[in-house]
Amino acid sequence: MALRRVGILGGMGPEATVLLMQKVIAAVPAQDDADHIPLIVDQNPQVPSRIRRLVEGTGEDPTPVLMQMARRLTAFGAEALAMPCNTAHHYAPAIRAASDLPLLDMIALSAARTRDIAGRDARVGILASPAV
Repeated sequence: MALRRVGILGGMGPEATVLLMQKVIAAVPAQDDADHIPLIVDQNPQVPSRIRRLVEGTGEDPTPVLMQMARRLTAFGAEALAMPCNTAHHYAPAIRAASDLPLLDMIALSAARTRDIAGRDARVGILASPAV
């Protein structure tokens, strides 16, 4: 079975990127190294601050950098994109515009999974940055 190469827009923060990679590796029932999902990571901690831009209104716009990362991952052979930064998902429409690849939307996927587990009318609390 051919596995799709996933491109990760990473570095926001660096440990979140490594944690995502660890979770992907742990979730695959691999018998051999070749059984794992290929990951291509753009680990870029220089993406302008999403918090400064969204909450404080003073920061540089991270949109161009995120779009460039999506284009780079596409050029490197990714077949889908993922991003382990909640706050950066605010820029998901621009990332989608920069690449024809599907973006695994962690916010939408988490909300759908929560609804499946807790039920449609349940009250759920989240811990997140002020920008989320």
